[in-house]
Amino acid sequence: IPQIMDRWFTAPYTNYTDAVVDPDGDVLNEWQVFWGLARRMGYPLPLPGGDLAAVDDPDDDVVLDMAYAKARVSVETMRNNRGVIHDHLARVAQPADPDCDARFSVAPDDIVEELAQVGEEQTGAEIVDGFDADRYPYRLVSRRLKASLNSLGPELPGLAAKGKTNPAFMNPEDLADLDVSTGNLVEITSPSGCLVAVVEAASDVKRGVVSMAHSWGDGSGSDDKVRDIGSPTSRLVSTRSGYDRFSGMAVQSAIPVAVTVIDAL
Repeated sequence: IPQIMDRWFTAPYTNYTDAVVDPDGDVLNEWQVFWGLARRMGYPLPLPGGDLAAVDDPDDDVVLDMAYAKARVSVETMRNNRGVIHDHLARVAQPADPDCDARFSVAPDDIVEELAQVGEEQTGAEIVDGFDADRYPYRLVSRRLKASLNSLGPELPGLAAKGKTNPAFMNPEDLADLDVSTGNLVEITSPSGCLVAVVEAASDVKRGVVSMAHSWGDGSGSDDKVRDIGSPTSRLVSTRSGYDRFSGMAVQSAIPVAVTVIDAL
């Protein structure tokens, strides 16, 4: 489907690009799947520009027009003017009034009081079953990699040359304590599981922290190909304990882990 980019820019910007290749075989665009289901179920599939299911044999352009019918910049404008900065849509904050003492009320008083109690409670690593500060002295956090989006990218030769795994970035002093160097394999263990990773020194990572990108590896449970496909950090997450009482989410950052050396190159 043609791509529209209308985010991630410092100025209001849109760019429309036609599809590069046609779908192969029986591959469908996502909208085609939902449109087909809606037609068979008699569901209207409402979009800002109308009911998609009522349209006979729509194409990409029709769907985009209907999906962005109420956008501040029409899709037709994007098609005819590719790669445009829309200065008239810019919102610029003026300097603050030094005499104004007004403040935003971000939450009701009772919520503010409840949040203030969070610092006195056990949070993060401490609420994970099996947590032991001596056994799991490191905290694993997520990060992004410059040459890939999660694990998308290394299938291209140019990006593969920049890295085919999700390294375990650690502070050089921590690596020295472990007697390990960039390129060595380490085992990272949490109360819920373990994985093998290729360690890499990173001076911007604080001591006691292991920083890894997620969505790598496969579902085999084996790390034999860790240097080629990485390893999944999801193994280290517990779905049975450690839920935040406000969001209901399991601990997925600052995961308590231990790091041991497997080999030294």
